[in-house]
Amino acid sequence: MLQKFDDILQKVQKGKKQKIAVAMAQDADVLHALQAARDSGLADAILVGSARMLAEIAEKEQLDLSKFEIMAEDDESQCIAKAVNLVRTEKAQVLMKGLCSTAGFLKGILHKEKGLRRAAVLSHLAIFESPNYHKLLFMSDAAMNIAPGLDEKIAITENSIEAARSLGYELVKVALLAAVEKVNPAAMPSTADAAIISKMAERGQIKHALIDGPLALDNALSAKANKVKGLASVVGGDADICIVPNIEAGNIFYKLMTILSSARVAGVILGATSPVVLTSRADTDSSKFLSIATALAISAGRSAE
Repeated sequence: MLQKFDDILQKVQKGKKQKIAVAMAQDADVLHALQAARDSGLADAILVGSARMLAEIAEKEQLDLSKFEIMAEDDESQCIAKAVNLVRTEKAQVLMKGLCSTAGFLKGILHKEKGLRRAAVLSHLAIFESPNYHKLLFMSDAAMNIAPGLDEKIAITENSIEAARSLGYELVKVALLAAVEKVNPAAMPSTADAAIISKMAERGQIKHALIDGPLALDNALSAKANKVKGLASVVGGDADICIVPNIEAGNIFYKLMTILSSARVAGVILGATSPVVLTSRADTDSSKFLSIATALAISAGRSAE
């Protein structure tokens, strides 16, 4: 069980130093995060992008890029292809988006011959450190899959479990969220999906996890709520991972955690051969740094398996 992001940082700092391949690295926010990661002893980076723009940003932002390897390339599609290839050929262990478009970046990852697809579905995993919860809390999917069907939800759940296991968890507690705990296929199809996935785990079709659902959010995170409702659950009140029914629920969950719960947060894309860091300009410097650290920890855990 990981209680704080410091536990993840310590895992990375104790391990072998890895490299991050960055597509179109000429982004000031990304470069600041990479410098923080390097200064903290977490990782080196290979910056794929415009040498001229990198130099201009370094001067303006007072960044020292001399210790980073730079692969000069001006074309966006070539930047993405070269960064992806660095991971494919194991010259880097983590892929990160820079100034390139998200659509182009994901297209490079999903390229049939030269991409990095590993699982059936790419999914986003958020990790929260909240002062109101007794350990790190994982949540998926708030950013990639808009309205996942049953097969996609199974893949999202399996991606999340695999990531948690790479971070050191042996048996993960997964809550499949809905508005209510009762199965109501007609009015709330997500409750039926949750029940099916729970039964799959019970019968060994999904391994290395205790899975329960449908569970309302209070049942997933509060032992008191389960007691009041008379609900017996192997997951209730102690969930490691929450799987949301759709992107709207995930987006609301994410923003409530960061705004009202003052949670620290990291996010990575799962389902590729390498963890992928895809941050937005709205993310805080802390979030970008923690996202890099989490991706590195997942990568190191996979290598150790």
